[in-house]
Amino acid sequence: RRGGGGGGGAVDPYTRLKQLQQQLQFLDIQERYIRTEQAHLKNELVHAKEEVKRIQSVPLVIGQFLEPIDEQSGIVGSTTGSNYYVRILSTVDREELKPSSSVALHRHSNALVATLPPEADSSIQLMTARDKPDVSYADIGGSDVQKQEIREAVELPLTQFELYAQIGIDPPRGVLLY
Repeated sequence: RRGGGGGGGAVDPYTRLKQLQQQLQFLDIQERYIRTEQAHLKNELVHAKEEVKRIQSVPLVIGQFLEPIDEQSGIVGSTTGSNYYVRILSTVDREELKPSSSVALHRHSNALVATLPPEADSSIQLMTARDKPDVSYADIGGSDVQKQEIREAVELPLTQFELYAQIGIDPPRGVLLY
C-alpha cells in the first residue's frame, strides 16, 4: 500500500505524549521513594552514632585481646582474670586489633568497643620502671629493727632466693606494711 494511512510504525503524538507522561510519573514515584529511603538511612545513621556514643560513654573495663574468632567476635581476657567470648563492634579498626593489645570492654555486655594505645592500660603502667628514688637506709633515722625486717622480708627473697630453696620454703611473694 502506498501513501496510505499508517503503515510505517510512526506513533501518533497523543500516544507518545501519554507514554512520556507515564514515564515521568514513574520517575517521580522513584524519586520520592529514593528521597524517603535516603532520609530513613540518614536517620538510622544518626541513631547508630548515638548508640555507639552511648555504649562508649558507659564506664569501660580494660581487657586484653587474646584471639579473633571471626569478624564480629573474639576472645578477651579481662582485668578480673576471666576470659570472655565477646562481640566486636563494627566501629573497631580490625588492623589495630592484634593479640595482647589492650582493649576497652563495655561494662555490662563485655562487647569490645575500642582498642587502646599501650600506655592506656594503668595496670601495665604500674609495672613500668619509674625514677629510682635516691634515698638509702642511712637517710632514714632510727627504726633500725624495722629496716632490718624490711631487708629480710623484701630484699633477701629477691636477691638470694636460693637460701629459701636450701631451707625448703617458698620465699614470700608480698609484704604487708602497717
